[in-house]
Amino acid sequence: MSDPRAVADVMRGVGVWWAVAGGWAIDLWLGTRSREHHDVEVVIRRCDQQLVLAALSDRWEMWCLDPPGSGWRTWDGHEVRPPAFQLQARTSEIEFDLFTESVVDGAWTYRRDARIHRPADEVVIVASDGIPVVRPEVQLLYMSTSGDAKNQQDFEVALAHLPPADAAWLAQSLATTRPGHPWIDALNPNR
Repeated sequence: MSDPRAVADVMRGVGVWWAVAGGWAIDLWLGTRSREHHDVEVVIRRCDQQLVLAALSDRWEMWCLDPPGSGWRTWDGHEVRPPAFQLQARTSEIEFDLFTESVVDGAWTYRRDARIHRPADEVVIVASDGIPVVRPEVQLLYMSTSGDAKNQQDFEVALAHLPPADAAWLAQSLATTRPGHPWIDALNPNR
């Protein structure tokens, strides 16, 4: 089941910093569903893994991809460290992925390139329905590393609504991490 509202209800009870990520973050930010989604992804601070496990493990099966590429295995509660970052919570009715993010002393660092960072409170915004989501420019930075059609679609849908300062941040971040990325020109049409 891919229902970000149900996942938000679960995460509100956990008591940690979190936000819906992925394609759902874009759609919740826009206030409309632009495409089908097959999963719900949530970001949490890496340091909150044990709190999430303690809050969910009595009703949820907890899984991890550690080491990356190894396939899902039961999460025994060990600290998942980079390059691993992905956990999953499952019941018979719902499942969602949890991505651990580096947030230290109030600063978020992009997991794929530490040169990109900003205050953690600038990484998340609250959508019109009250659900915290990863800001679109940050989410699109993550999506930029994949050539998936769905990520391209999310970029195109978001681009028309992205405020100029956010588009500039994304363009600069892409120029730093992925020089020559085709989205840079789309973000800077007068260049």
